[in-house]
Amino acid sequence: MSKQYVETKVIPFYSTNATQEMNISSLFNEMLLVSEHQLHAVGIDSQQMVQHGIGWVVTKYHLEVQRLPLIDEQIKITTQANSYNKFFCYRTFTVQDAAGNELLTLISNWVMMDIKERKLMSIVPKVMEQIDCEYSEDVWRFPRIKRIKDAKQKKQYQTRFFDIDVNGHVNNAVYLDWMLDSLGRDFLLSHQIKSLDIKYDREVAYGQTVQSSVQLENNISYHQISSNHKTNAQAQIEWTKRND
Repeated sequence: MSKQYVETKVIPFYSTNATQEMNISSLFNEMLLVSEHQLHAVGIDSQQMVQHGIGWVVTKYHLEVQRLPLIDEQIKITTQANSYNKFFCYRTFTVQDAAGNELLTLISNWVMMDIKERKLMSIVPKVMEQIDCEYSEDVWRFPRIKRIKDAKQKKQYQTRFFDIDVNGHVNNAVYLDWMLDSLGRDFLLSHQIKSLDIKYDREVAYGQTVQSSVQLENNISYHQISSNHKTNAQAQIEWTKRND
């Protein structure tokens, strides 16, 4: 059984928005930071991995939300590298409030990438053994994301230097900001996320212009990030109205 790793956090004002809830992008970055700390705790340094030409890349997320953390709230983040096979590693996260109530769960699918060649590589067993992550032939299934057919709302964004992470591509959390921002202020103030699925298809590089397209159908928004006529990421988000 793989080991769990736990950290307690207090949500700072700069990680929240006008709803006083934590930004989804900040939440994802905070959870990934906890997983990074787990690696450090067993002697794995991601920076050293990068220097050796190896990087971790997330390809899929599935998020289930009871509610998002609030400004100044104390939360507990628990993460666990559950299993891996030849090409994929599966990691889960849970977030609880100070009383132990579950706020949300996140399931993630990871791959190892040869940074120089920009292509996938086999998972290195030695790394997984250090965090007691078990090998399993099982492939985790994620919800299928419906493709956009008729996007009524589209916005363009220019990638910036500060959007790029150590792997040399746009940080995954930035895609979430692009997607959510395309929905507009009124929608975001009146709705809250119930579930979210996102799939990353292609990297976005520095200086590229991306288009964020969204299609709303009842309580679900379908999203696509594209550049140079190719899809970079897709998502579907289930929403509930606030105060319902």
